[in-house]
Amino acid sequence: MSKKPDRRKSFADVVREVREQPTVSEPESGGVTDPEGTRWRPSTSSISEGQAHALLKQGARVAWDPCGCGGYCGFTWFGPEEAARLSASGTPTVRNTKRRHGNISEWTADDGRVLVVAEDAVRWADLMA
Repeated sequence: MSKKPDRRKSFADVVREVREQPTVSEPESGGVTDPEGTRWRPSTSSISEGQAHALLKQGARVAWDPCGCGGYCGFTWFGPEEAARLSASGTPTVRNTKRRHGNISEWTADDGRVLVVAEDAVRWADLMA
């Protein structure tokens, strides 16, 4: 038979254990930070598929927000190899259905670099569905 857990912990011990646990960081208000440490802030809330493709061809970084939450769950960040595949595939397709709404937005870094964020129901190459 297995032993029952020790239920004699005091409330103070339980509180101490909870306080010692690492906290999950929430997204920073007004932007996100990529894996390299660059801070990005939204600049244009909605751009066309053609604008997104043109920005990518001009060197913009690309990220995907699969659930459309604005970064709360995290972005999928694409590197140069994936960016080349996205560029070669042509313009993305924004899909809007009864339950899903796609969007593409433009974000900028403090140094002027551009990030294209595909949100939720956007299909682009085989990297976003």
